[in-house]
Amino acid sequence: MTFAPLSRYRLYGRTADYWKVLLRFGSSRETEDSAIQELEKDFAQRFGATSAIAMPQNRVGVHLAIRALVRPGKKIILSPYTLSDVINMVVCAGAVPVFADIDRRSSNIDPNEIEKLIDEDTDAVMVTHLHGLICDMDRIVDICTRNNLALIEDAAQACGAHLGDRYAGTFGDAGVFSFGMYKNVNSFYGGMVLLKSAEIDVRIRGSMRDFDTMRGGALRKKAISGMLTDVATHPAVFRILTYWVFRYAYLNNVEALNRRVRIEDDPRLKREFPTSYRARLRPVQARLVLNQLDDIETHLEHRIDVARIYSEGLSDIDDLVLPPFFDDGRHGYLHYPIQAERRDDLIRHMVQNGRDVAIQHLRDCSSLDCFKEWYRDCPVSRKTASELILLPTYPQYTLEEARKNVETIRSFFGAGNK
Repeated sequence: MTFAPLSRYRLYGRTADYWKVLLRFGSSRETEDSAIQELEKDFAQRFGATSAIAMPQNRVGVHLAIRALVRPGKKIILSPYTLSDVINMVVCAGAVPVFADIDRRSSNIDPNEIEKLIDEDTDAVMVTHLHGLICDMDRIVDICTRNNLALIEDAAQACGAHLGDRYAGTFGDAGVFSFGMYKNVNSFYGGMVLLKSAEIDVRIRGSMRDFDTMRGGALRKKAISGMLTDVATHPAVFRILTYWVFRYAYLNNVEALNRRVRIEDDPRLKREFPTSYRARLRPVQARLVLNQLDDIETHLEHRIDVARIYSEGLSDIDDLVLPPFFDDGRHGYLHYPIQAERRDDLIRHMVQNGRDVAIQHLRDCSSLDCFKEWYRDCPVSRKTASELILLPTYPQYTLEEARKNVETIRSFFGAGNK
């Protein structure tokens, strides 16, 4: 008999957050609230930056940071294993993307590849702390310092990860965070840029002068989507209904349902910064973020405990590539990524045996047709994109559920109990 698991995802934040977003639009408090300034001050102080600027989305922060730090027509070296719209933000900012291949285990940009690609037209490096793992910042900071390059950190998946007393997003000139719906700080849309230069702060704020407040309709729609997702993934509903619907769809190739759990299905090149991105975070979103900041460390500790179970339980399987395990906070484990050459077979086996896991939706952007103008062969990124699976780690995900994932994966490889 197959038993239903906990969901692969659950949203961070509280159910009451959806109602706050839906009910507070148009109120005098929502329009006049000083929450955005409070959030910027708190975020900068909490993570040790000179200043912070609230953003409508992480990708907008990436765009504005590049505009402020990279001269038009100059190159920025970055990982190809990322959202396609991140590459669009580089292009829209007038910079030239140069893809540097990644390290297989960490899925992060390889410092050796960065160093090979620097030339007289290179202005900057952008790193992505993927899945919450801080990149090899000692080496990357040294490379950028020696070559007089700006350094931008995409810390969308690494809010709260730290190396000693230094946090992801504070090693370079700019660190960009996400408060998107599936991140560990959730305001449905939103983000933040951390800076250490007052001059760059002025430049970015100047670029936002003509930005209007985020449209209420888009945010309401996202909050409603969040509410429905929260209900569908609630253990009582998921185990009785949702899991069985999507399990049937997956095992029987029902595309109308399967596409609902995919992202980045149709990546396209953008050369002009979209008008809809010219928005400002709303005060109610800032309040949502402020209410979650004190939970970051507690949630990080839980995710590390779950990652320990995965790491210890799967480390002897030669057919898997596992991320490095650290319990000192340098890896935030927003998910626990594993790589398997027989990915589709493994996922089918897990679904058939009552597990719920996800394929990583990121692409190898260096080989996408829409970015063929900047093509560069990145074999590790390409292989990783075809093999990576995300195992759940979120705060409500129990250690027992993680152990069941380990047992099911081991049974696929004939490894037996460990």
